[in-house]
Amino acid sequence: MSFTASPLANIVADDPRADGGQRRITLCADTIGIDRSLSGIRMRLALPVRCYRGVTLSVIEGAQGPFYRVALDHADPDLRVTLAESLNPEALVPEWRGWAKFFRLPRLAQGADTSWVALDGRLGELVLGAAQPRKRGWPLKFRRSRMSASRKSAKSRPHVVHRDEREIICYE
Repeated sequence: MSFTASPLANIVADDPRADGGQRRITLCADTIGIDRSLSGIRMRLALPVRCYRGVTLSVIEGAQGPFYRVALDHADPDLRVTLAESLNPEALVPEWRGWAKFFRLPRLAQGADTSWVALDGRLGELVLGAAQPRKRGWPLKFRRSRMSASRKSAKSRPHVVHRDEREIICYE
């Protein structure tokens, strides 16, 4: 796997579908590498960081009670990368902010209805804001186009009728 920068961290994570139950994750500034083998076939994925939605802080209900997890969130659960876990949420907040700043991804938190809420108001280099309502009905839609507006319409020009006159045509 070729990376543009030296790896920041190597993580060995649990993967129930992989052979041996583990996968190796390599974190770089612009690329996330995932190595694992499935049914004897080695897989090596190199994903750009922009494929991830953000750095999430979520509450997980465990056997001993709730614990907190900071992870790189991806639409595919197999590509989600856990960065840190703790029983104390205050201990994870600096890591959560640090990883989000390092990867230039928004900080996401899990809402009460299990939806993700962006806390930074940023998505990479984009600044997020309130969605603007769609414009329904254009007030000038019955206006003539620019080309036809430059010409006079037939209704505005009176027809000239010449009676009892002869047309003179000269071909010289």
